[in-house]
Amino acid sequence: MTLFTIAVSLFLIMDPIGNISPFLKVLHGLEPKHRLYIIVREMGIALAVMLLFSIIGEYIFDILNISLTTVQVASGAILFLVAIKILFLAPDNPRTNLPSGEPFITPLAIPLIAGPSLLATIMLFAKLEESYTIMWWGIILAWAFALVVLMLAPKLQRLLGSNGLLACEKLMGMVLVMLAIQRFLEGVAQFVKAHH
Repeated sequence: MTLFTIAVSLFLIMDPIGNISPFLKVLHGLEPKHRLYIIVREMGIALAVMLLFSIIGEYIFDILNISLTTVQVASGAILFLVAIKILFLAPDNPRTNLPSGEPFITPLAIPLIAGPSLLATIMLFAKLEESYTIMWWGIILAWAFALVVLMLAPKLQRLLGSNGLLACEKLMGMVLVMLAIQRFLEGVAQFVKAHH
């Protein structure tokens, strides 16, 4: 796996564009400086959780003795399901049931940024990628770009409007669908090659 593939996939799953509206809704009424502080704090917590899962993921798969081919196919399937959720918002989506009051860990850090889909993908990628350095840089790059998007959230919302944000989010979902299908087909090809 390349650093670029890891970073792009994780950035798309984090879906910072789609998280602009819920972030601003939860942080509504706060002073800009305090809002920025909360975004950085919550993103820092999310980063720590992501790095933790990248370490434990590999050990879990080694203990369960799961093959790389299985991990490849599974990562493709999970990416596809994530993309479908981005393209067609489910009624149980955490963005639709946002709590009131100042957030801490939930819902911004977990599950809006470091949700189950992202953490599962990180665990799968950590198994596929042998180098911790590439994996961690991939996570940090995706996280940094997501942080920049969320820090610029008010400006982006004014610039693009709700329709523009929705269009960008759907585009990210489409790119994720293509990445998912490619990963799934690579896994199937590996499986066929191994059994011939």
